[in-house]
Amino acid sequence: MDERGQNGQFILAGSENLLLSEKINQSLAGRTYICNLLPLSLEELQISTSHFSYIPYLYKGFYPKLYAQDLNPIDWLSAYIQTYVERDVRQLINIRHLKQFQTFLRLCAGHVGQIINYTALSNAVGVSDKTVKEWLSILETTYIVYMLQLYYKNFKKSLLSHLNYTFMILA
Repeated sequence: MDERGQNGQFILAGSENLLLSEKINQSLAGRTYICNLLPLSLEELQISTSHFSYIPYLYKGFYPKLYAQDLNPIDWLSAYIQTYVERDVRQLINIRHLKQFQTFLRLCAGHVGQIINYTALSNAVGVSDKTVKEWLSILETTYIVYMLQLYYKNFKKSLLSHLNYTFMILA
């Protein structure tokens, strides 16, 4: 890019964006465009069906491959957890006790749409509040969870609400 002055010479794709970014030794600031492809939206799923019911989507999830190949969500998501979360995320944060992390993931799934109680999660899993926040941060960065901040009319309170109360949505 620097030598030829042409944009679009490289396209990098993949789910391991954090591992990839660690290996790039230049900042590329002002010379990159990053497009994060998230799972399917409800609107995208509704286009492909004539009768809409949200129940099947809650069971099957929102990953395109499940719909494109009509895969069993239990088998596919189990393999996804093993390969992506247990292997890739474990490398990122050096999880020593995989069983605790698996319990943490299941607890997160059970708390979808609820206000996060860091202390309750840490007590249930047997790790510190700091560890729970670190694990949630990595899961959010890798798009496994989405943290929806509480809304307040007071702008400052909205900005600071993520420190105490947040709703969690599992991807």
